[in-house]
This record gives sequence, structure tokens and C-alpha cells, in this order.
Amino acid sequence: MEKDSTAVLQLISVIVPVHNGDKFLGDALASIFAQDYRPIEVIVVDDGSSDGTGAIARSYPEVRYFYEQKQGPAVARNTGIDNCRGELIAFLDADDLWLSNKLSVQAAYLTKYPEVGYVCGRMKNYLEPGMTCPTWVEPGELLQACDAIQLGTMLARRSLFETAGKFNPTYLQGEDLEWFCRVKESGIPVGNIAETVLLRRIHESNVSQNHSDQAKRRLRMLKESIDRKRGANSPPYGAQ
Repeated sequence: MEKDSTAVLQLISVIVPVHNGDKFLGDALASIFAQDYRPIEVIVVDDGSSDGTGAIARSYPEVRYFYEQKQGPAVARNTGIDNCRGELIAFLDADDLWLSNKLSVQAAYLTKYPEVGYVCGRMKNYLEPGMTCPTWVEPGELLQACDAIQLGTMLARRSLFETAGKFNPTYLQGEDLEWFCRVKESGIPVGNIAETVLLRRIHESNVSQNHSDQAKRRLRMLKESIDRKRGANSPPYGAQ
């Protein structure tokens, strides 16, 4: 997809939630500042780190840094949303990387399709050196582009977080999937592009997957979705 030179250059706020991420944070920030799109603002929300995360974030004068006691990624993401200035919002986990045209191709897409609430691209998984491939990734899938409805591949309009709400802080994991479910319920159109925009790093801290907990979270999400459709509750956390 070619970049649309006529696109209106809106400010994009990039939110990086992080907890004890000093090993990879510098690489993630470098991939943000290597973007061929401007203007951007970069917000690092430190979720109670006890390592050198804060020092790395503060070493970048362009970064707006927020520290808070550990409350989980949903709260960290919401802090970023509450403090950002852009009309477009992107998220990057501190252990992942963007390709340099990620923001430009997605901003052009949202300019072309003003009815779309967010657009996602594709991603590639890659192993941190010294790691063995986890069971939940097929070896043949490494470095192969795949469709990925996930926050690191997404660029969203700020208004989407007013309509569908922000992230549910009672989900200490899976808050992203729960949010995507609410966006789907809202009926707002979403889009996808064929470009690979994200490199997801597989390393020792993210290889363990508790499938029992995942199943419980999915059942909870389903129940909450049914309750919302019945009018038993309403979209939480900032929905208008």
C-alpha cells in the first residue's frame, strides 16, 4: 500500500506500557522514532518497574514518562490514553518492534476511510537469540507474516475509546481481547491492511501460556458480552 501524500498529518500518540522492561525498551523506542511519519508523541507508562526502565525512558527527551504503582497493563494503557494529545492512538509493547512505515500506511488508510475506527496490519513472530520455539508457535510460522488483530498492529481513532470504552482494569491479562470484543459489539467498521507492521519478540518472559486461565477469561468475556446485549450492564471505562 503506497503512502498517500495528500493525507492530513494528524498527531499520533504512541503509548508504551511497560513493567521491568529495561532489556528491550530501548529497541522498542528506537523503532518508534525510526517511523517515517510525523508528528508523533511518545508516552511511556511505567507500571511499577523496579529495574532500569525509568532511566531508559527518561534518557529520551522526546518521551513523556509516567510512573505509577503496579496495577496491570489495562491501567497503564488507560493512563496513556488519558494523557495523550493525539487524535490517533497506537500501542507498542516494550518487547516488540515496528517496521518503519507502520504509522504512515495506517494513517493514510484511516484518512481514506473516515468511517473506520481502527486499522490493523500483519505481524511476524521471531525468537530472541537462545530461545527455543514455544509450543504455541509452529516453527514454520516464525518470520512468516500473519494476520493479527492485536494492539501492536493497530492504529485507532481516539473517538473509538469514547464509544467502546477504555481497557477494563479488572482484567490483569487479556484486556486487549476484551476491548476488541467491545469494539466489535459497537458495530463501528474496522479495517485491515496486508502490510507487515509488527515484529513480535518471543522471549523467556512471554513464552508461558496458561491455557486454563485463557479459557476462563474467554468465558467471562462471553458472559459480559451477553449481559451487555441484554442491557444488564453498559460498556465501561470511558464509553459515552
